[in-house]
Formats: sequence, C-alpha cells, structure tokens
Amino acid sequence: MISLEETKPLVAESEVFLFTGDELLHRFHCTPEALRELTVGHLYCNGLIRSAAELSQYETDSTHPDTITIHISINREDSTPMPPVQDLKVPELTDLQALMQHFFDCAEKYKAHGGIHCSALFDGKSFVAQYEDVGRHNAFDKVTGKALLTGLNPANLIYFTSGRVNSEIAEKAGRCGFPLIVSRSIATTRACGIARKQGVGIIGRISSDRPLLFNKGRAYA
Repeated sequence: MISLEETKPLVAESEVFLFTGDELLHRFHCTPEALRELTVGHLYCNGLIRSAAELSQYETDSTHPDTITIHISINREDSTPMPPVQDLKVPELTDLQALMQHFFDCAEKYKAHGGIHCSALFDGKSFVAQYEDVGRHNAFDKVTGKALLTGLNPANLIYFTSGRVNSEIAEKAGRCGFPLIVSRSIATTRACGIARKQGVGIIGRISSDRPLLFNKGRAYA
C-alpha cells in the first residue's frame, strides 16, 4: 500500500493587483518575480502604452506574501520611438532545436518541479529575456516587458515557449509583431488562423524528430 506524506507546495503563486490611481486595471495570479516586466508587458500587449518610457510611476506594496499591490501612472507624452523593424534571419532548424534545448537547460523551476510555463525571446544572436511563471500569459508578458525595458523592438525577436500556442497567445504575438513562435508543443486551429492573418510564423514540436511548420508568416516569406 502506498503511503503519502504531506508536503509543502512547490510552485509559488501570488495575487497581484495593478492600479492606476483608484482604478483596478488588472488582477494577476502569477509567480511573484519580475513584476515590473510583467506590468510593462501587460500594458503594452493591451495597447495601454506604446513604450516602456510611458510608465512614469511604479510602486509596489507587499505587506502580505501572497498579495501584492502595484500602483502605476502612465504619461503617454513620455513615449519613445521603437527601433526600426529589421530583416529577420531565422536560424536553421537544427539551430532552433539547440536553442530550445538551451532554453530548457536554463529553466530552473521547470527542471526542479515542473508545473510552470517558460518563455524566452531570441534576437538572432542570444536570448535577451527568459522567465518562468505559473501563467502562460504572465510568462509572455514578462519577456515582452523585459524587451521593452531594454529598448528592444519585439518585432525583431523570436518567441520561444514551452506550451501549446492557443488563440490568445497568437493574438498577443500579432500585437507585439513577433515574426515567429517556436514551441515544444502544438498550435490550435484558431491560433493558426489568427497568426496567419497577422503574419506570425509558428513552429511546433521543435524538440521532436519531425517539427511542424504550422504557419510561415513573415519569418519564412
């Protein structure tokens, strides 16, 4: 007979409230790390800012370990222009597979206990952002926010993900201008349709012997 012993939870999750003034903009359930990046990425993906410079105030209150409040101010007059979109040189398939392996080699939480989503951005030479989070959207927003905070244009970056590409992720990738999504999993039918309309390429099952090219997008135009 198998016996069980009670153990502590392995994956941290906090409730994060994002306010501007007295208005609640969003409530996240997320891994309590890289919250500035999460905030910037979320605002950008939802069209609330055009650049990270518009975030004129950022303050956090974490009096309780499981509940965090973020207060922000947005000044659209502080916006800075994005770097121009460049011609993308997509790595060879074997190089993309090696990059995905390196991506997972660096995913400490995933290796330790699983149960977490991993996202990264690649600029053609190296990974410029990588985060793990309990929510796929949070992981997406964190890497996007990191890119914006370091002055990069998301339209010049390849998005790597551990998970399935659904319609919501495809929509966000289109808004950000990502030319290519590379996933260890697959893409849904609706995600492929949305990505096709927005010129986003999708490669699935990149770590398998037979990766799947769901969409060419502008990456393979």
